[in-house]
Amino acid sequence: MNEVGFYVVTILIYAALNGILVLGLNMQFGITGIFNFAYILLVAVGAYATGIAALGPATGGTHYIGGFGWPFPWDLAFGMAATIVFSLGLALVAFRRISHWYLALTLSAIAWALLVLATNDLGLVNGEIGLAGIAGPWQDQLDPTTYQFAFLGLALFALAITYVVFWRVERSPLGRALRAVREDEIAASSLGKSPARLKTVGFLLGAAAAGLGGGLSAIYLGGWSTGSWAPGETFILLTAVIVGGRGWAPGAILGSLIVLEGIIEGTRFLPDLGGRTDILPALQSMMVGLVLLAVLWWRPHGLWPEPKERFDGVRESGARAPISPKAVPSDDA
Repeated sequence: MNEVGFYVVTILIYAALNGILVLGLNMQFGITGIFNFAYILLVAVGAYATGIAALGPATGGTHYIGGFGWPFPWDLAFGMAATIVFSLGLALVAFRRISHWYLALTLSAIAWALLVLATNDLGLVNGEIGLAGIAGPWQDQLDPTTYQFAFLGLALFALAITYVVFWRVERSPLGRALRAVREDEIAASSLGKSPARLKTVGFLLGAAAAGLGGGLSAIYLGGWSTGSWAPGETFILLTAVIVGGRGWAPGAILGSLIVLEGIIEGTRFLPDLGGRTDILPALQSMMVGLVLLAVLWWRPHGLWPEPKERFDGVRESGARAPISPKAVPSDDA
């Protein structure tokens, strides 16, 4: 396989992994209405947990907890489980005690604090250097070209499973209950629904996708470091959800392709900027911001918005038609 073919397969792998992450954030923000500005933290937990499960005990100059030496897929399963347990701890504290907007600030503060801790504490996840040497499945048995295609198949399979599960949730009574909490928590409570419990369910579903995408990313990259989960990464994923269409799985995939593959990857093909490679991240953020503003101005519901459910068959099923004001007896009669 030539360089162009290798690059195309790599982009497809990243597209599948990014699609999983955007679907998870769409479940939390788009469907459940949780402003989780710390979503990349959940991705990092999945990546780190997968890494410490796959790697052996720390040796030499490396320092990290764990080091179980588990093979695939048990390392990935551990990463997903750790992300769900960590998210459950956040949910049990936050969703019962903290209001809507303060929740976003609280989660952001937690993400910043843990980023600083992971960067400066060498004994946790090897500090700023992070984890390295995470072996992928079948990597020692396949040549590089075959391994690329094998991992592409794995990434697409994981994306398909995530999409089908979330699609079924969206179309189910649970999905309608999650949307009810998103639209009006007080109204949902009046119907006997528990907003805290439903938000916890939506949060954990999104966390499972974050752990899956983060774990697969760490396996494919062979490592994970603090530079991979800067807070700005959540903004990019959130933009993908808004651009594609909040609360709608097909829209989330479309937004992921436009923002993460179209803009982020497309800017790498711009002409040489005087040899200054440090401008590229700022340019990418600026392009993402401009696209977000344009979509919010012209298509505030996204390019592929969430369809509204219709209940046209209610009257056909025998329900009474509304009473005309003229049919109401007057007190003067």
